[in-house]
Amino acid sequence: MNIPNVLTLLRLFMIPLYIAVFCLEQDTHFWSAMIFLLASGTDVLDGYLARKLNMITRWGQLMDPLADKCMQLTVIITLFVSGLVPAWFIVLLVAKEVLMIVLGAFLYKHKTYVKANKAGKLNTVFLFLVMTLLLLVPDLHIAVKHVLLGLSALWMILAGTLYLYMYFVQDRRFEKYTSRKKGESV
Repeated sequence: MNIPNVLTLLRLFMIPLYIAVFCLEQDTHFWSAMIFLLASGTDVLDGYLARKLNMITRWGQLMDPLADKCMQLTVIITLFVSGLVPAWFIVLLVAKEVLMIVLGAFLYKHKTYVKANKAGKLNTVFLFLVMTLLLLVPDLHIAVKHVLLGLSALWMILAGTLYLYMYFVQDRRFEKYTSRKKGESV
């Protein structure tokens, strides 16, 4: 177990802490937002340390994005339950994340590391900023909230499309695992 992996574990342990604090807070979710920002900071730090100190592990490659997705989904679900995020947004986010997790696990099984693309990183940063804003200013004007969620949804779709193109069309990785030899049965 190295420092980046410990930070990933810490982020996983922050999820139930976030939920407990979110449920205890009333009007604004300041402390929930602080936990979320701290978790986001550990994500940046563990990636930096893993690359800088050459501490990249297969466990970290699998668990780091899983911890990120779990935290992200936890925050968005609590925002949905509180009525701060509409159903269409959570459905889109959950569908995208489940697809990314399933496809990432498929490639991981075949010993292919899936790197995040720039659009995906920008999508994550923007989504995290929107979620933090909604935590800190839950009574944000409805029009502003919908514009921010709409932009975030567009980023999600763009990032997901680029991810699929990059890994399954451009690099032809998917074809390598799904093509069968002549005469091979299903």
